[in-house]
Amino acid sequence: MQSTLNPIVQDDSTVADRVLIDSALSGDESGFVQLVQRYQDRLLNSMHNNVGCRVMAEDIVQEAFIMAFLHLPSFRGDSNFYTWLYRIALNSRRRYIAKSRNALSLDSLNHEQQLVRTNERESPASVAEGREDRKQVRDALARLKAKHRAILILREF
Repeated sequence: MQSTLNPIVQDDSTVADRVLIDSALSGDESGFVQLVQRYQDRLLNSMHNNVGCRVMAEDIVQEAFIMAFLHLPSFRGDSNFYTWLYRIALNSRRRYIAKSRNALSLDSLNHEQQLVRTNERESPASVAEGREDRKQVRDALARLKAKHRAILILREF
């Protein structure tokens, strides 16, 4: 009698995934390309919903597919390929967030204490002008889309 405790349900997509995985493992890179095409939108939407930022989700998904490619020989088939890939993406997300914690956010800076080290010889007028300039820059940055703001901040700061 066959055990029903942990049956692996094999639908058409699971069988097709297994064929593509075997193809990729045998050296045919089009097999993995087809897996990427099959799951990239679904994974990207899942990660976007998870992290709330499309650009961050794209980075996480890219890393997840790289890790999946590198570790494809370790895929045992105990679960669906997408389930395995999603788990890799969650691990990629955790690493991505851990790395970004060390990044300094412009919004988190206390501009009065960290951005400006006023020289004792500066006149009160020049200090006030500097504050006004910084306020205008912050306001202008706030009006930009997040993607463009990030590019400008990375370029200038």
